[in-house]
Amino acid sequence: MQNTDAVQEKPLTVPSYSKWTDEAVMKFTPNEFMQALYHRAKDIGDDLYDSRKYEFIKLEPEVFKDALITYMRRRAWSEWYFGTVAQARQITLLPDNQVDLKLRLARQIRDEVRHYDVFAQQLKRFGSEPRISEFVLPEILVQMQKIQMEVETASELAAANQFAGEIVLSSMTDLETSIFKIFFDKELMDAVIDIENDEPPHIANGRDMVLLFCDTVDHRKRLAIAQEKYLRAMMQLHFTEIVKLGCRRVAPLPVFD
Repeated sequence: MQNTDAVQEKPLTVPSYSKWTDEAVMKFTPNEFMQALYHRAKDIGDDLYDSRKYEFIKLEPEVFKDALITYMRRRAWSEWYFGTVAQARQITLLPDNQVDLKLRLARQIRDEVRHYDVFAQQLKRFGSEPRISEFVLPEILVQMQKIQMEVETASELAAANQFAGEIVLSSMTDLETSIFKIFFDKELMDAVIDIENDEPPHIANGRDMVLLFCDTVDHRKRLAIAQEKYLRAMMQLHFTEIVKLGCRRVAPLPVFD
């Protein structure tokens, strides 16, 4: 099936703040810098998930079902590991005086466990194995996990988690032309909407951790690098998953400059 609204265009170019001069990076106020990181991730999500950037290919029902199950199994794994392990580490890395933020992260962990359960139930509906221990990680997912594990501060971890992946995923539901509104049946889409309703407080956790760690050039560039590395890998993973669901991209992927 050809998407008659498909668009050929130049790639979305997002700023690579890690390569900016020290003076340029420090011209931002802390709030402006935080907003710059937010909009970079959101612009990528809106571009990556825009159905007008793809042409659709009719797949055999079983081929599509297998691809959809693989996608949901990856999401279940990510909700658990990127949603609980990363946040638990953030709690240990934050200073003792950040009690309120630690409590908010604990609530986020509770939400992420529920998100795993949502995908597990959908996998059972499709007759698939929901246990994350049975999921074989693709290499790009291992790379994304490594990016998060190698950062040294809770704020850098936020830049590669709540202020990267969580923001991109918000485009699944709030983007009118979201490609997932085409691929998912109503029950699965409703389940994803239910999950995404929890995300604003999680993104706010990332916002507040970024603001804790953006007072110097070194801190800002470390935040930018962490977000850039994760977004690059995430784009590749999600692009591959979308294509396997039955389409080809007719516009270039976003690029950093």
